[in-house]
Amino acid sequence: MKFLQWLHRWTSLIILVQLLLWTISGLYFALVDHHGMKGHQYHQHAELEPLSVEAFAQMDASWWKDFTAITSLRGRKIEGIPQLVIEHAEGTSYLDGRTGAPWQTHQNLALAIANSTYSGPGAPLQVTPVTATRDLHGWQGNGFRIDYNDDLNTRVYVDRESGTVLDHRNTPWVVADWMFRLHFMDYTGGRSFNHVVIVSAGILTLWFALSGFILLAKLLSTGEMRINLRKASLKVHRAGQQHTLVGRQQQTVLQVLQQHRMPIESGCGGGGTCALCKVKASSSATITAAERDLLSASELQEGYRLACQHGLDKLSTVEIKALDVQRHELKLVGTRWLTPMLKELRFVSGQKPVAYQAGQYMQFLIPAATTKRRAEDIPEAFQSAWKYMPTGEMQHSAVRRSYSMASCEACVDGQHELIFTVRYQPPATGDCEPGIGATYLCSMQVGQSIEAEGPYGEFLRQVESPRELFLIGGGAGMAPLRAILQEELQDAGPRHVVYFYGARNRQELVYHEELLSLQRYGQVYYVPVLSEAQTQCQWDGAQGFVHEAALAYLAEHDWQRFDFYLCGPPRMLKATREMLAQLGVAKERIRFDDFGI
Repeated sequence: MKFLQWLHRWTSLIILVQLLLWTISGLYFALVDHHGMKGHQYHQHAELEPLSVEAFAQMDASWWKDFTAITSLRGRKIEGIPQLVIEHAEGTSYLDGRTGAPWQTHQNLALAIANSTYSGPGAPLQVTPVTATRDLHGWQGNGFRIDYNDDLNTRVYVDRESGTVLDHRNTPWVVADWMFRLHFMDYTGGRSFNHVVIVSAGILTLWFALSGFILLAKLLSTGEMRINLRKASLKVHRAGQQHTLVGRQQQTVLQVLQQHRMPIESGCGGGGTCALCKVKASSSATITAAERDLLSASELQEGYRLACQHGLDKLSTVEIKALDVQRHELKLVGTRWLTPMLKELRFVSGQKPVAYQAGQYMQFLIPAATTKRRAEDIPEAFQSAWKYMPTGEMQHSAVRRSYSMASCEACVDGQHELIFTVRYQPPATGDCEPGIGATYLCSMQVGQSIEAEGPYGEFLRQVESPRELFLIGGGAGMAPLRAILQEELQDAGPRHVVYFYGARNRQELVYHEELLSLQRYGQVYYVPVLSEAQTQCQWDGAQGFVHEAALAYLAEHDWQRFDFYLCGPPRMLKATREMLAQLGVAKERIRFDDFGI
């Protein structure tokens, strides 16, 4: 099913691109006149003078005696020179009406013929012999191309064998030709629907429709898609107490729990990637594809399921873990851009200080609101494109978004600040699409408040372990790893810390100077790794993928002396976990935080 979904998604992208091309080319055909598409803006029709009877009488009949089955004998004058056109069984022959020799179009004559059909403001630039050209589809032979220095880059083609103008071409014709190619999906220039590409596109579209029906049937049969709008109840067992919650059947268990303010962990916002929203149901409950990937066989056998993967029509009774979390009103006291795309937000709690451990996170309750997008809220990376971005107000419904604390509790000032790093992501259409939380938070002004719930999470230091810490992070994964590093350094006897951090370029290195300072004091071995080649600034450090740089280090050191902490983008996280598994590191010595960041 995963492969089918992947193939269906990419097929839809290909079809969407082709639909866009059809729309663009169709609009072009509707707006541009036919004469302009033919490239005949400066073309004038030149009538050829026919030969008189007297001129025919002066010719020698022996000139055409060798031709068999002659069907037509015509005469005309081309630039004052008589020409015979003889159609016979073998084809068409052209003779010089003065000598009977085969017709020859020399360069000067070709120029004169082209000039007789040209009415534009330009003058001829050059005459070039040609035997084939993309301007004339299917033509091969001997001829001349005469270029004119007008505003349309006109080109006139003259056939050497017959002395006739083959056609006019110019820049508007080239544009029209490409529009025909895109519209007919015929990139040979033949302008025909009868070719392999259009047949393949038809088969691809048919496959897209069939695979859509297959996926729809599969989702409906497994309960991953629900269309029932009726109300339903959910019985929740927590800490020996039972609660009955009411929701709609198409809602997920996670949505109902959050709607009724029943604390439950969730890092990915219900996307089925973090595996934090585990609830205990029945071992006979349906198992989804996401659960097979994220939960162990023993957990599935015991009845554990993901609350974001089941609706109330599938799970009516669940048991959840009692969490010591509270709602807090957080007031924004400071902001700054750490990188062109990553913003640091500093909050203080309006009630009592929030007690938390390094590596934990808060769920921000992004309210239903109308957010005004302003230029000063747009990160540096998008400033040049600001005038092209949607402006004005953006409406969205209430959502939850999770962000890890970027500092340990003991490392902030007396106001007990909570520090978060938020990666700006332009919002897409739809209330639950990515970008809503980041846009809202990055648009907040100092002094504004927002509700947050927590702390959540078990991405914590193994304090009892004697082993050193090996941190591997990337992108916004800096936040919990920085907090863990700071918390470790606050201990009376801190363990040695190795930190490999990956970014695309020099500008995206977060807290770079701070970590360099810690390294200079010998408190941490810090290795920044850039994945993109540096052309605009000098970079003497490590380059490539961060997990590969970490592997090179571990190959020269005793990796068994480390506990590993990982946080970063999904691909980096997946590659790093696979690398450590191949190295032989036990799972219990690897802790990671996967919020799909």
